[in-house]
Formats: sequence, C-alpha cells, structure tokens
Amino acid sequence: MMSRPTLSQIAEQLGVSTATVSLAMRGSPKISQKTRERVAVALKESGYIYQRSAAGLRTAKTHTVGVVLNNISDPFCSTLLASIEEELSKAGRTIFLCNSNESVQRQTEFLRSMAEYNADGVIISPAIGSTAEDILSQKALLPPLVFVSRAVFDVNADYVVNDDRQAANLAAKRLLGCGHRRIALVGGDPSVSCFAARLEGYKEALGEAAIAFDDALVRACAPTRPAGFAAARWVAELAPRPTAAICYNDSLALGFISGLRHEGLHPGTDFALIGHEDIEEAGFVSPSLSSTAVLRDEMGRTAAAVLLERVANPDAPLQRHVLPSELVVRETCSVSNDTALQAGPVRERN
Repeated sequence: MMSRPTLSQIAEQLGVSTATVSLAMRGSPKISQKTRERVAVALKESGYIYQRSAAGLRTAKTHTVGVVLNNISDPFCSTLLASIEEELSKAGRTIFLCNSNESVQRQTEFLRSMAEYNADGVIISPAIGSTAEDILSQKALLPPLVFVSRAVFDVNADYVVNDDRQAANLAAKRLLGCGHRRIALVGGDPSVSCFAARLEGYKEALGEAAIAFDDALVRACAPTRPAGFAAARWVAELAPRPTAAICYNDSLALGFISGLRHEGLHPGTDFALIGHEDIEEAGFVSPSLSSTAVLRDEMGRTAAAVLLERVANPDAPLQRHVLPSELVVRETCSVSNDTALQAGPVRERN
C-alpha cells in the first residue's frame, strides 16, 4: 500500500519551498493564485490529506465519528442512525453524518474529509457500486472503518450485517410452503453485498424444493416505492405470471402493493408478497405486509461498540457480526398449509 506523500516531496516536485506549499494549502494571500492552483493540483494528484484538526498530531483523539449511510430517507437507515448515535453519544462521541444517496463520489469525498479532520473512526453503509478500490484508495489515510448493513468484503475491516441469505431463504420457503412455485425476487443491485446473499438463499430454497432456478424471475431495481410500483407491472406481464414475490425491502414492497392494485391484482389474495426489514409501516398498510425482520437497533449499537473497541485497540482481531433474521407473517402471505417447509423463526401477526 502506498505511503502518504510528504509536503517536502510535493514542494520538491513543484520546485518551491515547503513553506510555500504550506501557505498555499491554507489559502494565504502571500502566495500567488497561480501557485496556489499548482499546489492544489499536486496535492490532489498525490493523494495528500491535510489534517485540519490535528496537523502533526496523528494519534490525538478528536472524539468525533463519521457515519456514512446510503439513503437516510429510508426508514431502515433512519432507525439505524438513531441507534448508532445513541450508543456513540453514551461514549462521549459526536458524529459527522453523510447521506451518500448511493453516490460513490459523495462517499469518497466524505471519507477524505474524515481523514482531514482526524475523526476517531467511520461507520459506513457503502453506496451502490462501491468497490474495494474505492475504499482502499482512502483507507491508508483513514481512521478505523466498520461496515454496517452492507459490506465490501474484499476490504479487511470489521463489519456488522444482517444474515441476508437466511432472510431470503426464510421468505422463499414460506411461499413454497404455501404452494407457490413461480416466485419473483425483486429489487437491489448486484454490486451490493446484500443482493448476492439473498440470491443465494433464494436459490437454496428452490433447490431444496426441486424447483429449477429461472433468472427471468429476478429483477434488479432501486429499493424504492416507485421502483416497486414499476416492478408490479413487470410481474403482471410475465408469462406465465408469478404468483408471489420477495422484495428487497419494505419500501419497495409498499410500492409493489400499489402497483399490483393498478394491475387489477389483489395483494395477499391474487398475489403473495414478503418484504424485508419489517419497518413500522409494514404492520399498518392494508393488507398488512409480511416481512423478514432485521435487528436494526442491535445492528446500530453493535456497529458503534465495535468501532469504539477498534479505536481503543487498533490491533485487535477483526470482528464479523452476522445478525439473524426472523419472518413476520401478516396478510400479504397466507397461512402455510400442512406441507409447509419451515426454515426458521416465524411470528404470526395480524
């Protein structure tokens, strides 16, 4: 991994003094605009990071933590943030928040800012499309990282995630046990760790029921209500039409419910549906939405605790937490018959 460039190296490259580079970095009027621009370009190209809060004091603690979430408007992310903030607050930490809104560029800029301000650590749910290279390009200069909800597994870092393979497996087995044989898997992006895990769990359930996997029943799309509405039309136009679907999250599933009605189908009667995350609204929509529950509060608290432990002991063994899922059955998924395949914990709710 490349070492951090020094000011003297940059100064030598530009043919100026170290003092000139230092003044240019601070925007001093003593340095010409042309030189300041040359210095800015050289700094960016070299990957140099100026630590504003702790120049020369890399080991100093600032009691600040960066939190990067992929979509703060999503109910799951907002609940996750609340639990992270509560746990960090108890430990006397203040958070800097970034809503990447699935932008890798925005995420990268924030990570760079956290390095500049010498944050104690960063908790991150990486944006769609994030690669190991995106993270590793900053990691040598960054404080400790903990992945939450999503992970880039090629990066050697702590993580706290849901058992997404189990979640999809639970949902698929429930639907299979209710007699469904053509089950769509809707939502998510193949570049995100959750997608691959859920696809694996879905395939496993089909295989155990001796049903061939059909990739025509898998649709990648944004995990949003508008995308869910559009996905319902896609399902309705498939031939033969699926009779059930597993949705990437509850927000997408709620849009799917509206889309089914628009296509003349009755959710829970003509078409079975299971979402993911078990947000509060899932129990209040009509028909109420079956969902695989995620331990959001525990996930947030655990991620914060892992980061605090990493800050206190940088050389400790890596921590990899995979939290279990639970299927919450409501009206969009009919009660299983006697031949149901039970895959794990199930709660019946009206």
